[in-house]
Amino acid sequence: MSTPTNFNQSSPNYGFTPDGNNQKRLTTYMGIAIAVLLGLCVFLLVSKYNTSNKLDLTTSELALQKEAFTELDAKYNEAVSQLEQQKGISAELDAKINQQLSDLESQKNQISGLIREKREYKSAMASFERQKNEYLAQIEELRKQVGQLTESNTQLTGQNEQLSSSLSETQGKLSEESTAKAALASEKSAVESERNQLSKKVDIASAIRVKNITTKGVDVRSNGKERTKSKAKKVDKLNICFTTEANEVSPAGEEVFYLRIVDPTGAPLAIESLGSGVSQNKRASEEFRYTTTATCNYSNGETNVCGAWQPGQNFVKGKYAVQIYNKGYLVGTSTFNLK
Repeated sequence: MSTPTNFNQSSPNYGFTPDGNNQKRLTTYMGIAIAVLLGLCVFLLVSKYNTSNKLDLTTSELALQKEAFTELDAKYNEAVSQLEQQKGISAELDAKINQQLSDLESQKNQISGLIREKREYKSAMASFERQKNEYLAQIEELRKQVGQLTESNTQLTGQNEQLSSSLSETQGKLSEESTAKAALASEKSAVESERNQLSKKVDIASAIRVKNITTKGVDVRSNGKERTKSKAKKVDKLNICFTTEANEVSPAGEEVFYLRIVDPTGAPLAIESLGSGVSQNKRASEEFRYTTTATCNYSNGETNVCGAWQPGQNFVKGKYAVQIYNKGYLVGTSTFNLK
């Protein structure tokens, strides 16, 4: 006989029945997770939006930058083309244009730098345009000036041809006159040369020669009396005397004779403060230094003349030379010794 089943008997609990606190914690965790996910989604959406805006802005800036470079290149190429068309008139004008092109290129590079650095370039672009227009105006003014100069040059060329023709005629006449003058000048030169030779001969002939040249050394005493001495240490003064020869060519009147005393070393004795100086040796065509002078009233005959030299210093021993000049010519020489 079977045992009756008890349906009210409790089933065994294996630990799967949810606890009330655990259920609440699970719900909280799920809420936090959902909130984090929602925040992350919002962050990603905002980031995407900002990135999209930045990309749009960068694309716009690049487009504007490209447009600016295109505008700059167009203005620069236009300026270069306009200026290049003005070349070929003159080297000076071409040099001016080349300088202007160089300046515009520098300006273009500066504006390019502003565009790349995203700085304000509009005013610089406007300045570039104004500069180009000023350069073109300058070139146009120079072209006008060149045109005026060309016209003036044409007129001057015509006048120059007329003058050249007149000059050729004048030169022909002058050549004839020059030939005649050359002949006259040659004749005059020959006459002048002959006259100079004759004048020189007369000048030489008028020089008064001298003879009997004597030189005495004297000792000047305190009372003024002089005694002849031959020892150098005793001599205070030199007296040079000579006689003029007769000369009918030289005019009568006062004559000056230049006395040159040369010491044993070959040096002329000279002290400017005592009357020494420089005169001209006409025969040698050179100057000579003289010691002193002697003058006389010449009457075309023999005349005794004396000169003196008292330097106020001692004389040296040895052989001395005396040279006498008149009218620039050597007219007498002698020597003497001091012991």
